[in-house]
Amino acid sequence: MHAVRYETPYHWWGPGPAPPAPLALRDLLRNGTIDVECASTLWAGLAQRQSLTVIGGPSGLGKSTLLHAVLPALPEPTQRLYLRGCFETFAFQDDLRCVPSNSALLVNEISPHLPIYLWGPAVQRTLEARDAGYQILATAHGRSFLEFAASLTGSPLRVPARLLAAFGLVALLEPAPGATGRRVTELWQLSPSRDGVSLDRLSPGGLPAGVSTDQMDAARLAIQPFVSNENTALVTELRESDPSEKQHPALLLTPTGLEQTPAGE
Repeated sequence: MHAVRYETPYHWWGPGPAPPAPLALRDLLRNGTIDVECASTLWAGLAQRQSLTVIGGPSGLGKSTLLHAVLPALPEPTQRLYLRGCFETFAFQDDLRCVPSNSALLVNEISPHLPIYLWGPAVQRTLEARDAGYQILATAHGRSFLEFAASLTGSPLRVPARLLAAFGLVALLEPAPGATGRRVTELWQLSPSRDGVSLDRLSPGGLPAGVSTDQMDAARLAIQPFVSNENTALVTELRESDPSEKQHPALLLTPTGLEQTPAGE
């Protein structure tokens, strides 16, 4: 991935914040945080430049861990631009080195809790950047999808409902019932509509907007290296059921190159 340094006191478009001990997608599949079909849906969406936000209630649940685990799905070339919370000036929008159609905006968290998190008018400005072609990858608090949406459209942000479509895919991460750990329980697709925004819950294996069946099959193949032995049979079955497998090249896997810092959740 490309990294750009911008010479101001507050911007560094480089590796950026990551969980202190990030888990790979393989680990999250093995411990039940996410299943093969859900992971394939997220992978396919990111590969087609869909935006993604991971939401969850408790702090430390693993929202950033999940988001960073699927970053290898980003297509090449993708330039990652890490927004700097309340210090963000959005100067990248005037920088000719930044091509929106090849750039992803990574938001450590959408909340008012810390200065490094994105809040206030900067939230709406980030969502408006989607219209220019920027991909948005973020985490946010929300015990449910509706709570997350209400926190944006209600006071004090009052983000216009139509801008919620900029989030694209939203994954809800919840504590696993009756046990330690967590799991992805819901996937939502936010799309523009005549009334502003369409909110649709995706079924397991459902196709995100702009993703074809062939691209979904390619995503299943691409995550095979991450699948544990327990799930190998499922992926093998998916491959054998696809007569045109050779026409679906696996998506390029690249290291994330993320800086290890205590920021994020």
